[in-house]
Amino acid sequence: MAAQNGQRRAILAAALLSVASVMPLAWLQARPQGFAEVAAIFPPWTGREQAFAAVMAAGAVVVREGARDWILVVHGEDPSVIRRLYAAGAWAVIDPVAFGGCLARPVEAAAHE
Repeated sequence: MAAQNGQRRAILAAALLSVASVMPLAWLQARPQGFAEVAAIFPPWTGREQAFAAVMAAGAVVVREGARDWILVVHGEDPSVIRRLYAAGAWAVIDPVAFGGCLARPVEAAAHE
């Protein structure tokens, strides 16, 4: 029994270390490379209209919609747009091509809706 508990602790520790080592790399990949075009990620319960309103309140323009209603790729005119998006309720502001661009809806799919 004690050996089983020790093995479970070792597996848990290994899993936690794996997650902890991946998180900084994911953060570095996701950081916006500039301010002109970024992906704004709002809370999942944010509706499409609310997300659009928040982007407009931040002084940015929607370039395209994301994979979900609460993800928008936006364009801003100055570096303070990132700070204003957070102030408008965004949970995260990241590079829109981070993670292979999987947060953005393909342009042709968005055009057919």
